Amino acid sequence: MLIKFAVSNFLSFDEKQELSLVAGKIRRDSNRIYTCRRLRLLKGEALFGANGSGKSNLIKALRFVQDVQREGFPRGFSNSYYRLNEDRRYTPSEFEIEFLCNDKRLCFGFSAVLYTGSIQKEWLYEITPSGLKKSLYERSVIDEIFTIGEYFKGKEAIDKLKSYGEDSVNDHEMLFLTIINKSKGKMFLDYPELSILNAIDEWFKRKLIISFPEDMLKGYPYFSDSNLQEIADILNALGTGISNLRIVKVPKEVVKSKIPEELYNDIISDLEKMNAKVKKDGSKNEPSIMARAIKEFYTFEIDENDNVTIKTIEFEHEAKNVFFNLSEESDGTARMLDLIEILFRISNNSIYVIDEMDRCLHPAMTTKIIKLFLQMAENRNTQLIITTHESRLLKDDLLRNDEISFMMKTSAGSTIIKPLDKYQLRADKKIYEALFDGTLEALPIFNEDRLLQIVEQNLKT
Repeated sequence: MLIKFAVSNFLSFDEKQELSLVAGKIRRDSNRIYTCRRLRLLKGEALFGANGSGKSNLIKALRFVQDVQREGFPRGFSNSYYRLNEDRRYTPSEFEIEFLCNDKRLCFGFSAVLYTGSIQKEWLYEITPSGLKKSLYERSVIDEIFTIGEYFKGKEAIDKLKSYGEDSVNDHEMLFLTIINKSKGKMFLDYPELSILNAIDEWFKRKLIISFPEDMLKGYPYFSDSNLQEIADILNALGTGISNLRIVKVPKEVVKSKIPEELYNDIISDLEKMNAKVKKDGSKNEPSIMARAIKEFYTFEIDENDNVTIKTIEFEHEAKNVFFNLSEESDGTARMLDLIEILFRISNNSIYVIDEMDRCLHPAMTTKIIKLFLQMAENRNTQLIITTHESRLLKDDLLRNDEISFMMKTSAGSTIIKPLDKYQLRADKKIYEALFDGTLEALPIFNEDRLLQIVEQNLKT
């Protein structure tokens, strides 16, 4: 579960801004609050704001942390500092994420000068139920110092960690959390006390699921032969007209023409690695990977002889025995396939972060999907964080006040995050009304005089 995320000097964020999932004192809908280790956490958060207010940049900041932790700095990072103030070019950008992992409240963060691609500092500590900070490690690449905190007790485990840590103090390009999880599986077996570092790595890779509308996604275990009818029922109940689904094979040449070559090769490579592990373990399971673009959906499977098969889904509507592929469906139907995974995936403890949740969806559909998620959140420890323009979510009074935040630009052009609670609205003031009467400062600001001039000039031509 995500507790807090803070970022500074990244894209439109100048000074430190924080997104908090800590629940307020509101009593309403308390049955969808997650309680653990003296914490009360929200399972949903909606971020509203005008176009260009920085909503997507917050999601990009989360994705950046995930990318750096996985593999190192992603492509195009060097210009991601706050460029509206050129003095920030050589100022370290800072990222800090607080989360629950293995029932421990952990805080991981790092600072880096993005323009030069140089990590400066890195830290990881546990926050105990009483509020004490118990350090796992701290690393300063500037001072070439690696320090192990009081969290670890075993001398052999500490010595092992220290040896890797001291080797990493000159590495400006990789996080220690990334380094320690590279091909170190045996180490975690030999020193179980260090396995928390592997659990954190898995949290970033498996539990934090970030989605942009243009993403080509891998994953989606919910889509399988055994779930097809249930998926069809869900889509039908949501008014799409879809009554049935079927899986059909697709020639490799067709798929190669539809998705990036790099992604295709990555999927095949991952499949082969998974298959090698299956053979080594003696399992009879056949590995599979799913890939989704906006209007494409493919399942890659590999058998014991390393033969790869690619399949896709076709849709039957009211007319029986007439099937359509995903590219023939509406953008809204394709978008809903993204959201079915979030609503109905069986596993708990996942954090879904979705940019432009309402993209291609009817306002009533967006509201219905959020309502369904909140109903299901009562029995699942899953979080959903979205950016949206859908004001009906406010009008229908679906969300708790602490589940609503607004993002806006200052006069200097930097983004700030302002939770609804900070506005201290009167008890009789409707949030929807406050949005449109200017109280919440979250609407686009139009230059009416300039717009009138443009219209008048256009009429004269």
